[in-house]
Formats: sequence, structure tokens, C-alpha cells
Amino acid sequence: MCGIAGILRFDDQRSSDKDVHHLLDYVRHRGPDGEQIRVVGPCAFGHTRLSIIDLEGGLQPMQAAATGSCGTLTVVFNGEIYNHRELREQLENLGHQFQTDHSDTEVLLFAYRQWGPQFTKRLRGMFSFALWDDGKKKLLLARDRIGQKPLFIRHTGKAICFASQIPPLLTPVAGGVPKVNQSALLTYLRLGYTSYDSLLDDIHELMPGHYMIVDHKSGKHETNPFWRPPEPSRHSSDLNLIDDTTNIIIEAINYRLEADVPLGAFLSGGIDSSLVTYYAHNELMRRGQGPLKTFSVKMPVVEYDESDAARMVAQHVGTDHTELHASPDNDVFSDLKFLISVYGEPTADSSILPTYWLSKETRKHLRVALSGDGGDELFGGYDRYRAMRLLQKHRWWLKHVPADMLNSTNPKSTVSRVKRLIDAARQEDAPTQYKSMMHLFNEEQIKELGIKNHDAAQPYVAMPQWPEGTDPVHAAMRWDLMHYLPMEVLRKVDRASMAVGLEVRCPLLDSRVCELATHLPPSLVMPSGQPKGLLRQIAAQVLPKEIVKRRKQGFALPIGHWFKTQLREPAETLFKSGTLGTLGLDETVAQRLLAEHVNDQADNTHRLFALLELTIWKQWVDHPTPPPPAKTV
Repeated sequence: MCGIAGILRFDDQRSSDKDVHHLLDYVRHRGPDGEQIRVVGPCAFGHTRLSIIDLEGGLQPMQAAATGSCGTLTVVFNGEIYNHRELREQLENLGHQFQTDHSDTEVLLFAYRQWGPQFTKRLRGMFSFALWDDGKKKLLLARDRIGQKPLFIRHTGKAICFASQIPPLLTPVAGGVPKVNQSALLTYLRLGYTSYDSLLDDIHELMPGHYMIVDHKSGKHETNPFWRPPEPSRHSSDLNLIDDTTNIIIEAINYRLEADVPLGAFLSGGIDSSLVTYYAHNELMRRGQGPLKTFSVKMPVVEYDESDAARMVAQHVGTDHTELHASPDNDVFSDLKFLISVYGEPTADSSILPTYWLSKETRKHLRVALSGDGGDELFGGYDRYRAMRLLQKHRWWLKHVPADMLNSTNPKSTVSRVKRLIDAARQEDAPTQYKSMMHLFNEEQIKELGIKNHDAAQPYVAMPQWPEGTDPVHAAMRWDLMHYLPMEVLRKVDRASMAVGLEVRCPLLDSRVCELATHLPPSLVMPSGQPKGLLRQIAAQVLPKEIVKRRKQGFALPIGHWFKTQLREPAETLFKSGTLGTLGLDETVAQRLLAEHVNDQADNTHRLFALLELTIWKQWVDHPTPPPPAKTV
């Protein structure tokens, strides 16, 4: 795991070590164990390393020398290739001679030389990388299937710059700070996160499961997919399904236990992390490397606290468990500013804070942590999937229920849930129904915020790239897998963990697990409409029944309460600073939302957090500076 950055120039100038060093200033937290820079013709690479596999031989940028008609190859790589040993054996049998003992980075070089850009199909792991073919004068940029590892690109005309995160692309060598992208700002207000276009013009994230080839001679580039999730089967049955799914998950977990440094797991007490913990611990004990170290966060408010469930699982399994206490005494505002300088963009998801705190505590003990991310999107864990099924059956009468008879200031109450279902029932098709359950600000609220010509900036589309012509529940899950998961969840996990140099591995996002889950119809993933029903059937074999029957709680904080206490003054100050006005937003609307919230007239928690993050981000992006080193010990 690492931070990568680089430049491919199209003019007569040659990039220098100093240029790349400036880029690395903004990703050094991702690789605190060392850094190297290499310039090869028009291409310059930089790499900051978090040493996990082959500590001595895995130094980057890594090269494969020219042989015969093949030119020198150079690569910088962020991630882990879990099947690198099998690929190495295949390549050695084909005559390739490796220089390292077991570096997964070197596998990329010879796999490209043997199979070309399509070798990405053979990779089982999480990755983003840049590979320069000096013979063909082409740059290959690639990203893993689900988007666990980031790769941002900026084309300035004179050069293409790339990096693990957005901040390096704002440096003078990359062209400085561009203008705000109004379309991306609308996406952020609608959903709480941006799509593959960043909040700044000309900066884009390479889509998951895609690679880009840049031809230096012509200056042209093309992007191609190498993976898409399979379509749902019409003929699948539940015969041996539990055993087959269990075996694939165990295999995925076992792959992710390879490390030359200490390894542990995040444990929330939910189904996903508990299953990962159980099978990882068993395998480590079988290898004589256990017990597994597990980590959880104890929240200050009972409503948000899952520590009792995590402790129950840890005791049941026998892990070495550590509990972090998240307290309102934490300097929340300072942490938010730090995370913006790491992230380079705002997020409306306040769980980035406990994810960061958990990562920070875990990093004191080890460098690699397993997580249960992906289970909700793949196996039907969100209530909104069940809501989509209810709408299929009952929309005809739900849409006639008077919405004004249901009012609650508690967004988690049954009344609020039913109201959201009724609001969705009033929408005409599946995409708009799903958006009504997902949106942060609706279209009327966005107009009230004051964005001018917002329809021209981004014509209204309920859910872009919605999978048409399929079961609405499966369409919702597939949309989340390709949009919500990589753009929101995985960005959050990557930035929060890599801010302290911690690698997070997600077994449930293994390519074989993804292909199985997306191939199954919802009736098998969610039998009888039960959220994560298939995973619960697996869990029932190995976990306490209290854990199997637990309702999903989510990784959340009492941010709503904090807006009335420790975050109230910073929010009031920022909402009067004029910063939102520079984005074309009406500050008085933000001030009113805060006043309504403080006076218990409405629960505006998520919208307030989104606007607070947006304000902090705009102040940072006006004068971007590298993040200060995070203390991990």
C-alpha cells in the first residue's frame, strides 16, 4: 500500500525529481516507510511506500529491463495483488525471470509484457497503478474492479498528471488550482459525494474496472473496461448455495491474510465484520499465527454504540480485542480540517470521523486490518432494498396516503421511515423512487440554496446509469455497487485509513465474491425479503444467535447533538464567513438550517454536515497545503 504520483509530459520539457517531490508532499502519509522518484524519458514517477509484502525487495518505482524487441518497463503501484504467487508461477513457466523473492509489484511488469493491457483481467486484488512502456512510448493507468484504490488524473494539455488523491493535482507543477466544477457541486448536494468528476474542473477519477492507455506520440488516450458485474441469473437455485458462498468467502479471507507485518481486523459486531473475524481467526489459529487482533469503537451515546455486540463476538471467537472510546472531547473540528487536506474533497458522511479514529488507534498496533465493507451492497443489507420490494407490491395504495399526517424530528423513527416510503411511492419510476430515499438535498432545496442555472450546469437525471430492464431491487443493489460503494464508502475508508498509513483489506469485495453475489437474484440473496438473509444463514452456523438476529445499526456518531454543542460555534462562524457565497450558495439558508436544528424544529444533521464539510473544503482549496503528519504512536 502506498501513495503514487507522476507526470507524462507532451512538450519538450523534462520533469525533474523536484517536480515529483512536490506531488509526493501531498501523499506522503499514505507511505511513511520511504519514498523514491524515477524519471524515464518524458515520464516521471513518484512513490511513497507502506511496506507490507517483500519488505526488502518491493521498492518502487520498479523496472523490468529491456529484452529483445521489448523496451524497459517502469511501474508505480498502490494496493495488493492477492493471487500474485499463482501469476508468478505461470510467468516463470513462460520463461520470465524475476529479480525479487515475492513482490507482487514485479508480477505487474511481467504480466503486462506477456499478456498486454488485458492482463488486468487476471488480477485478483485491490490496485491502482501506472506503467510506462518505454518501447511503445505508452502509459497504462488501471484501477481495480470495485474501486478500492483511487487514481485521479488531470490533463493540462502539456502533460497528464496522476496521483492517488486529488491534492497533488492542485500543485503548480500540475497546473495549480482549477475552477469549481458546478456540475460536480450539484452531484455533491444531491447525493453527498461527487461522481468521477471531482469538485474541481479537469480532475477526474479513473472508473473502477477500467484501464486507460495514453499514447505519447499522438497525445491521445482511450479508456476501456476490463470488468463488469455479471447480469442476474434467471435459473439459480439455493442448492448448495450456503456451502458454496461460505467456501468462496473463506478463500477470499485466506488470500488476504498474507503479510510480512502484523495484521488484524475491524469488528463492529455486525454480520459482515463478524463473519470476516470468525473465519480469519480460525485460519490464523490453524497456521499457528493467532489469535487475531480485533478493534472496535465505543460511542458516547447508547443509540450509536455497537461495542457490546463487538465484545460478544470477540469473546465467542477468542480474538485479542481492543476497544477505542470515541468521546466528544475529541477535537472534532480539527480532525475534519485534517481529513479535508487528505481527502481533497468534502463528504457528507460523518462516519469518516469514527473510521479515522478507529484507523488511528488500530495503527498503533499493526499495519493491516480486515474489514466487512461491501456486504451491504452485495448481500442486500440496506433497508432501502426492502423498501424497493415493498414499493413493487404496495405502491398503488401507498402513494395515496397523506404525507403530512406523518411528522417526526427523529430520522431513525418508524414514522420517519414510513414517511420516506410514502414519499418514494409518489414517484413514477424506480430510479426516482430510489433517489427520493437517497437524496441529501432535493431539487427544491437546491434551488433555495441559490445555485444559478443549476439545470443548465447538470440536467436533472434521477440516478445516472441506472440499470434499466431489471428487477428494481437488483437494480438498486447494482447501482450502489458501481456508484455509492466506490464513490462514497470506499473513498471514505481509503482516505481515513491511509491518513495514518493503515492498509484496509475487504474480503467481501473479492472478485469471485462479487461475481457470485451479483449473479444471484435478490430472492436468493435476500430470502423472504430478509436483509442479508444469505449471509445470516451462513452466520447462524458459527456466530451467536443474538448477532445473527441483530438489526443493522450503521457506523454513526451523534453529530446532530454535536451541532448543538461543540460544533455549533464553528458552524455558525463558517456559515457567516462568506465562503459558501463564493460557491454561489446562499449562506442565510445554511444559517437557518442550523437555527432550526438547534431549536429542535427539524433534524438537519446530514445537510448541515454536508455544508460544514463544503465550507471547510473551500477554505482549504483556496490555499491548499499538505496534511500535517498524523501521530500513530
